[in-house]
Amino acid sequence: MPKDDLLHAAFRDIDAADDPIALKRLARDRAPVLMRMPGTAAALLSGGGADEERSLILFDVLANEARMNIENGGRGGEDFLAEAREALSALIADGGLDLDMAAMLARIYAGAELETPEELLSFLLEAAAPGLDIEADGILGDLEAQISDLLLESDGDIHGLHMYLTEMLGGAPAQIRPDFVEQMAGGGAPWCGRLALYWLLDPSEDMRIAAAAVLGERAELGALDAATASALPLVRSWLPADGATPVLDAALRTARRRGVARAPERPELRLARLAVSLPDGSGSQSVTMELEGPAGPAAALALLKAGFGVKDAFMVRGEDARQVLPLQLAEGSMELDRAALEPALAAALAEGLSAGVPPAPGLIDIAEACGLEELRPRPMTARDWLAHVDPAGEIAALERDERERLISESADWPLEHGHVGFWFEGTGFVDEALKGIDDPRLAEAALWAALDERRGFWTLLMARAAHVLKSAAREPDWRSFAATAAALIDGEALDRIPIMEHVLGASVAAWRAEDAVLEGDGRRAGA
Repeated sequence: MPKDDLLHAAFRDIDAADDPIALKRLARDRAPVLMRMPGTAAALLSGGGADEERSLILFDVLANEARMNIENGGRGGEDFLAEAREALSALIADGGLDLDMAAMLARIYAGAELETPEELLSFLLEAAAPGLDIEADGILGDLEAQISDLLLESDGDIHGLHMYLTEMLGGAPAQIRPDFVEQMAGGGAPWCGRLALYWLLDPSEDMRIAAAAVLGERAELGALDAATASALPLVRSWLPADGATPVLDAALRTARRRGVARAPERPELRLARLAVSLPDGSGSQSVTMELEGPAGPAAALALLKAGFGVKDAFMVRGEDARQVLPLQLAEGSMELDRAALEPALAAALAEGLSAGVPPAPGLIDIAEACGLEELRPRPMTARDWLAHVDPAGEIAALERDERERLISESADWPLEHGHVGFWFEGTGFVDEALKGIDDPRLAEAALWAALDERRGFWTLLMARAAHVLKSAAREPDWRSFAATAAALIDGEALDRIPIMEHVLGASVAAWRAEDAVLEGDGRRAGA
């Protein structure tokens, strides 16, 4: 099937979706192919045969998929975003982009954790220039009334309010966002200081500086509540070393001088159960906490990702909280000893810091709810994880035959553990490894050599998996993961390790499948 027909067929199927959920599901299914097809981004930004709302929903899905595609070493994400930038530049130059559409697109980029194209920012800034005074321009307008309604509906969920305001800010020029933070977090409402605390963990350094400055001003005026002040030292340890840290240090000194900071109060909630998944092929793990307290059930969820730290974190309260942990267990997470929580979070914090990325703001609530007032970043290599899992050195002391038996069991991991079934490299990895190679024998050698350069990544995943399995009392399993990780550390050839054969084979299979759909093969997009 020609590429143009493939694109139109995908659009026809997506146009036929009868609700936004079905539309998003179809878009995600077809994303790997749509992102790699020239013209997709331009078609969506110009309508693409669908109405504007559907085009924006599809562009939103593909923007998120493009970001994950880039993070996970796939193909197409960068090209899709580059084409979108070119299409936006053309629309702006031709006068075909209106302010509402521009603001929605900016929110999509922000929600997808992508850098907003400079052309789009300039367009928004120019349009907003006559009213950069936030209060005069009415940006705050009736927002206070909306906030009151939102807090009433959410039973005072200030983190939910922060997420709402952050999404709203996604459509505003970047230059005015710090001013918005100062206006909102500097107000007199009880929730203002807490908002500033969440904004301390914003991805933008300018936003973090603004939040730290507001906290200092509140401390100086005696308007910084004790609960927020007591959380500052903990949050300070989670921040990258940049322009926000000296501003926050000054705020901390002011809070101490004014006598506002105090020891954290004993949490009202208690960690009752903990479930954690094994890492998938991208290094992502879900962490689910079931909490108990006098106000009723609650649950906390976090997403950890290798190289990115704590990607997401939030709390759920009420009856919905009762369903969270059973659902995670049904999807392959394992119930762990509660002592396993702090090491996992501490290691993820350190990974985020090394990448210059603060953790998700909801981690503040989780740390308070679980009594993790000493949660600090702790770098953990694969060797560190193995020492943590096996402090007595049992794995290192194994006889060679026993160690080889445990390594051979890695052939069964994809069948026994669903997340390991998704252990493979992104399609971009295969593309790069095979660039300029036609001989099949040379191709295989090139793939193994490229995979060997990723030895450290896979070793770390196995060591983290061993930690989960040991904490879940999966006695036979954790030894196999630990022994295989130790073999990788010791330099064992990858082609002698069954799980690495799986990784290579699955990587090539995914690469071939994606190409088969893109090149036609008689099938529809996403089939």
